[in-house]
Amino acid sequence: MTMTLSIQALQRLIRFYKAGFRAPLVDTTLPKVLEQQIARDEADLAQVVARLAELEAQYQLTSDVFAARYDAGQMPDDTDYVEWRAYCKMRQRLEERLSILRGEDGHA
Repeated sequence: MTMTLSIQALQRLIRFYKAGFRAPLVDTTLPKVLEQQIARDEADLAQVVARLAELEAQYQLTSDVFAARYDAGQMPDDTDYVEWRAYCKMRQRLEERLSILRGEDGHA
């Protein structure tokens, strides 16, 4: 299913529920789908954080400080630094995804 079809299906479900209808299968399935995605994203985040910790120890610099310096052009484009910046971005995206999935983004 493409993203557009998924979004359309979710929008139909929202309209269905707003109209006052209920579907027990959906009521039990959606929370499980969210829980499974949260578990996958948490596992991915743990791997990313572990790699960031290795790079921080190797270069004696926090990832936040490194990213700010890299984005400001104060770090060379060495392979390790490019990889490090990619891991910083992955961490940010995973944290954003988890916030949305957990309903912490204010749009629960």
